[in-house]
Amino acid sequence: MICRKCDASATILIRKEYWYCNTCFITNTNHKFRACLGKSKTLSSNEKVLICLSGGANSIVLLELVHSGITLDGTKKLRVVPFFLHIIETATEDAIRKANIIIDQCKKHNFNLYVININEYYSTNNVLPKPNIITQTKTEALNNMKLNVSTTIYHDAIVKIKRNLFLRVASELSCKIIFTAETTTQLAKRLLTNLAIGRGSQVEYDIGFADQRDKTIRILRPMKDISNEEIEYFVKLKQLNPVYDHSNTETGLQSVIDNFVSDLQDNYPATVSTVCKTADKIGSMENTTNRKNCTLCQSIVALKSAKLTAVEATIFSRQMCFKPSATNDKIEVMQSISEDKNPIFPNINETLCYGCSRNYSELNTYL
Repeated sequence: MICRKCDASATILIRKEYWYCNTCFITNTNHKFRACLGKSKTLSSNEKVLICLSGGANSIVLLELVHSGITLDGTKKLRVVPFFLHIIETATEDAIRKANIIIDQCKKHNFNLYVININEYYSTNNVLPKPNIITQTKTEALNNMKLNVSTTIYHDAIVKIKRNLFLRVASELSCKIIFTAETTTQLAKRLLTNLAIGRGSQVEYDIGFADQRDKTIRILRPMKDISNEEIEYFVKLKQLNPVYDHSNTETGLQSVIDNFVSDLQDNYPATVSTVCKTADKIGSMENTTNRKNCTLCQSIVALKSAKLTAVEATIFSRQMCFKPSATNDKIEVMQSISEDKNPIFPNINETLCYGCSRNYSELNTYL
């Protein structure tokens, strides 16, 4: 087969349709990264950017793409001042060893890496350590949380905790932009997960190119047009060494959806791109004049509606499961819903969105 960009022999097949030679594939991947940033026109010259590295294949590729963009000459050069961050989820010897490997990978490109423990989420002081140094912490609150809540709730909470830490570190470094390494495949899976766990109203923030929930700091996803398939080829060609394998092996809603999307993508190669294009068309229909924001995730809290909503129907169904079938009890349940007394979903429509309220009801001991 012939490369679709040049006349050389093709070595890589993407989506069972597009053939590339090695050189054109690398060039095309770099172009997708720069084009995604260029179309948004959100970066100023010499902008300070916090780049979050998880240690997985996608984050190592992001590190490589940023380095390639910075070292380019001419108009295509990526003119940013990068700061790199890695969050350790468990303070084990293996996690510390892997964090040191990520530090070495950054040093090869003359970058410094800030490493913090996820338990710094509970700290009220500045969380930023010295670069290239791993600090120990004795707080084990998240480990206890993992043992006491469902896998679905835990993974959803971890995503929100990490986002909070990204924003705190960016603020301490005076960065107004954050780069994360989600690919189009990961975003397609997150879209379906959001719909399943009650975060459908947050799709434009969690799946779109830019998360602008914070008033001063924007989270950008410059790899949103690159698929996991392309990441795997890029890693092999560049001989990169991912530290973590982030495939979700734990039983939970997220792992079920991961397997569902992966199986569909294998048989129908346009699945992921179709899902993500659908997500790009979804916007917020909320009235933004008198809006309230969720304390935990900063999403817009749904305003109370005169119509019966899905949340109220869920509250009613769950409360009825734990009450006798007497008529008076049914009346009391309806009154408690109308008066916003929701012990099942605490603080909903006041300080928390539906998703965070549902999480809070299970893990309020730890957040």
